[in-house]
Amino acid sequence: MDREAGIAAHAALISADEYKARRARGVPSEHIYNIAGDAPVIRVEVAGATALSDDVILYDFKALDGAPLPEWSAGAHLDIVVAPEYLRQYSMCGDPCDRTRYRIAVLREAAGRGGSALMHRIFTPGRKVFVSRPINHFALNEQGSHSLLMGGGIGITPMIAFAHRLHALGRDFTLHYSAPSRARAAFADTLAAAPWAARVHLQLSDAGGRADLGALIVPWSTGAHVYTCGPDGYMNSVMQAAETAGYPEEARHLEYFAVPELPARENHPFTLHLSRSNRRIAVSAAQSATDALAAAGVHFDVKCSDGICGMCKCTVLSGAVDHRDFVLSSAQRQHQMILCQSRAAEPAGEITLDL
Repeated sequence: MDREAGIAAHAALISADEYKARRARGVPSEHIYNIAGDAPVIRVEVAGATALSDDVILYDFKALDGAPLPEWSAGAHLDIVVAPEYLRQYSMCGDPCDRTRYRIAVLREAAGRGGSALMHRIFTPGRKVFVSRPINHFALNEQGSHSLLMGGGIGITPMIAFAHRLHALGRDFTLHYSAPSRARAAFADTLAAAPWAARVHLQLSDAGGRADLGALIVPWSTGAHVYTCGPDGYMNSVMQAAETAGYPEEARHLEYFAVPELPARENHPFTLHLSRSNRRIAVSAAQSATDALAAAGVHFDVKCSDGICGMCKCTVLSGAVDHRDFVLSSAQRQHQMILCQSRAAEPAGEITLDL
C-alpha cells in the first residue's frame, strides 16, 4: 500500500518552505526516532523492480551483505528515503517468514506530490537506499477463528502479508481483491500463483464483479475479524457492512494511507499538564500539542503530523480529549491520544499526560 497522500500510500509531507520555517522556529525534525539499541534505518539494495501494471512497480530490497534482514510482522510498513525531500511509507507485501528480502509495491500517483513518480524513475536494480526497520501499526490477530481480508486497489498489499502469515499458521481466512478492471488488478497474477490461491476472490468492477459487501461479509461469529485497506470510500463501505453484520469494533481493522477529507474544525487554546515534571504548557489555537511540546523543549517522536501513523501516541491521565486521529479505537481513546492532531475537548481545557 502506498501511503503517499493523493496514503496507503501515505503520510503527509511538508513543503520545503514549511520545513525551513519550522527549523527556524526551533521545532525538531518531524522524522525523529527514539529507539534504543540498533539504528532505526538500514541501508539496502534494490534487488528487483518488476512492473505489475502501467502504474504499479513491485520492489524487492536485500541486505548489502546478503545477511537476513530484521524480523517483521504482517501489517508492517517501511519508511523509505526516496530522496532527501521525500520520505514515504509503504506496506510490506512479502512473506514475513522470508527474511532474504523486503517487498513493497508502489503505485505512481498522477495527482501526488512527486515521490512515487521519482521512485519509479530512480529505484532501479542495484541502487543503494535507506529504509527504516519495519514498523507495525496494523497488526494481525493471529488467534482469530476466521480472518476476512478486504483489499481495494493498492490496498491489497498488507492483505498479502496477512495471507502469507495466516497460511503459515494454518488459520482460516478469505481474501477479496477489488479493482476497477483486470488491467488495473496489478496483483491478480501474483495472487493466482500463491500457495493459498484457493482462498482468493477477485472482484472487477468493469466485468460486473463489483463486490457485494453485504453478501461477502456474513454475520459475525465469535473470534472472527475483518481487515481492510484501500480508498476511503471502499474502506468505509467495508466497515459499515461489517458493523451491520455484527462485527464488534475490536474485530474491525483498517489502515488509512491518506488523510480522509473532513470538514474544518475550530481550534481552541488549551493546556497540557505533564504529570512527571508537573509542568504546564500552553497550546495556542494555531499550534498542535506536538508543536507546543517542541517549543517548550520537550521532544516527542513525530512522523506524519496527520494523526494517521500512531507515532505520537501518549497516555492521558485526565482531561476530556477531542480525538482527531485515524488510528485509535474507542477503547484506546479512553486513555490515550494522538498528540499531533487531537486537542482538549473544551476551550481552555487541560489534559494531563503521562509525560
